[in-house]
Amino acid sequence: MKRHQPTNHLTEPQGKIKKAVQCLKSGGIVAIPTDTVYGLGADPFNPSAVQKLYTVKGRPDGNPIPLVLSSVSDIHRFSRNLPDFFFHLTDRFWPGGLTIVIESKGLLPVLTAGGKTVGVRIPDNPLLLEILQAFGGPMAITSANLSGEPPATAVEEIGKELGSRIDMIVDGGRTPGPIPSTVYDISVSPPLVRRPGVISEETLAKEFACYNKR
Repeated sequence: MKRHQPTNHLTEPQGKIKKAVQCLKSGGIVAIPTDTVYGLGADPFNPSAVQKLYTVKGRPDGNPIPLVLSSVSDIHRFSRNLPDFFFHLTDRFWPGGLTIVIESKGLLPVLTAGGKTVGVRIPDNPLLLEILQAFGGPMAITSANLSGEPPATAVEEIGKELGSRIDMIVDGGRTPGPIPSTVYDISVSPPLVRRPGVISEETLAKEFACYNKR
């Protein structure tokens, strides 16, 4: 694969979008802002790109990688047995900081770490959403830091070591972080918070209780 030079100062918005999409489609890794922290994005249907995400980050192979979407309608491409509660949650919290774990289908084993679920969300970041729309599908994404290190909230925090391993950096300014999205697993009953984040466990518990009383 031809390597893209890391780019920190693409000032024209459409230029950022076009270059990021080209990089993703060629199997590259893009550092990109989200509504929580900076992430590392890749084409989830490209096995070498997903494997590169693990390698670049030093992420353990047993940790699955979630997806970000631009539309709820994208979910039907790689999900099954979606409960109605899923759509209730998306109406309440998307776009925003809630990653919902659901049963998956047709995804690469390297992406799901051999499991049968995947975490998904629509982020509340206009630049990322435009890139996703132009890309035409979901993006595999994990926080832009080496495993065990703090997540980055600005391109300056991505670091020389990580920056030299990736193909492009999209500078979208400082993100709201450093608290990540909440990971909420609805593939089990009752649902479980797998990772605390910007949406509290108490809020989700109340939402689940109110939904079941309808």
